[in-house]
This record gives sequence, structure tokens and C-alpha cells, in this order.
Amino acid sequence: METQGPSRRELFRGQLLSRPVAIIGDGCLAEAGIVCRSCGDACPEAAIRFRPRIGLPPQASVNEAGCTGCGECVSACPGDAIILGAARGGAPS
Repeated sequence: METQGPSRRELFRGQLLSRPVAIIGDGCLAEAGIVCRSCGDACPEAAIRFRPRIGLPPQASVNEAGCTGCGECVSACPGDAIILGAARGGAPS
């Protein structure tokens, strides 16, 4: 699945960065209630963190400022839930 390009508003506000970052989709195994930290283990920059959730496995999130777009997490994800896409400005997730 290909991501859409930037909106005119994002371009106008300078909210699009030129480098790719990891984007974790809904196919993440944690969303299905399965504990998995493969992406975090594979990330050489430790840019993927896991937020604790009550009654569910921790949720993976990407710190866009720390992500180099190397793609190690993409190949490590058993659920094929990670793609590389355009980084957006604002607070890192």
C-alpha cells in the first residue's frame, strides 16, 4: 500500500521532512493482543519505543527524530506492519 503525498497545507507549513521514517500500521501484532518487540530489537538507533497499556501488550511507537529510515524494523516485523514513509514535522510520536 502506497502512502499519499503531502497535502498543500503540509507543504506550506513546512511539515514534511525529506527523509523516510518507519510508520507502524494497524497490522502490528500488538494490536491483535500478541506480545511482539521484533521491531524494537532490530532498531539500531533505539527509535522504536513501547508504551505500556493496561490489559494489552505494549504499543510500538516511532520517535521520528531518532529514526534514520534504515529499514531494519521493516524486515524484522513478522506482521509486515511497518513501512517507510515521509516524516512529518511536529512532536515525535
